[in-house]
Amino acid sequence: MIRVGYLPLLLFACRGLPAADLKPETSAAFDRYVKLTEDGFAKNQGFENFLWLDHHAKEKSMVWLQQRVMAPMQTLDQGKEIDVPDGVIQHWLGAVYLENTDADHLRGLLLNFPGYKDFFKERIIESKLNKRDGDQFDFFLRFYKKQVSTVVLNVTETSKYTLIDPTRWWIACHSTHIGEAEHPKNKKNLDEERPAEEGAGYVWRLNFYWRVQQADNGVYVELELITLARQTSGLINKSNLLTGFQNFPHDLTLYLIDTLDALFPHHR
Repeated sequence: MIRVGYLPLLLFACRGLPAADLKPETSAAFDRYVKLTEDGFAKNQGFENFLWLDHHAKEKSMVWLQQRVMAPMQTLDQGKEIDVPDGVIQHWLGAVYLENTDADHLRGLLLNFPGYKDFFKERIIESKLNKRDGDQFDFFLRFYKKQVSTVVLNVTETSKYTLIDPTRWWIACHSTHIGEAEHPKNKKNLDEERPAEEGAGYVWRLNFYWRVQQADNGVYVELELITLARQTSGLINKSNLLTGFQNFPHDLTLYLIDTLDALFPHHR
């Protein structure tokens, strides 16, 4: 595996946050970050620059040789970092090459949102499709994380599938609701959520993007994950540290890519 850096990108303000309320200015900064990031995606629709790997020849060669890549990402606004008042954005990319499969197979797998609880069962303990309208999907994911204490997040996402050509497509998923389970150890009551104003702010927003390109008797798969979370004064949030949520975006990206890799045995 190649790691381009390890520490996640932290965009933060030095002010403390007495409550875990998501403020309008924090949400607006995240929306700005996402818009600029997705504008960049839209510019990279050509055959030679669809993937992040297309701009990083060394990493693409290593991925083809079956070494996954993890990289911290950063979107700038006219060359400057985007200030996120009272919040922290993490942006990660994972990439892998899967042999003896094709873009159609991966589409069936990754658009099967109800199946995420089976494919990615160590981190996603419940998943279901709420609505489909053509290439638009609304779905639910229940994330599980345990370190010292247990955290369960109920996440509703809306996604758009875009086919560029028969060998290339991508899926953009945006969170529309994230709730913290009130009793994360009680499997029968995981739908009961803490009031937003009482939440820890582990994750306020969670967007993820799959990109797939068929080539060389297999497919290149990239996953980008962008999250927004509460930022307390300083870099250490004790509640996040105890639950492992300081590293949640990195670890989730790595887990999803590793799990996909394990589904398709290597033959070289």
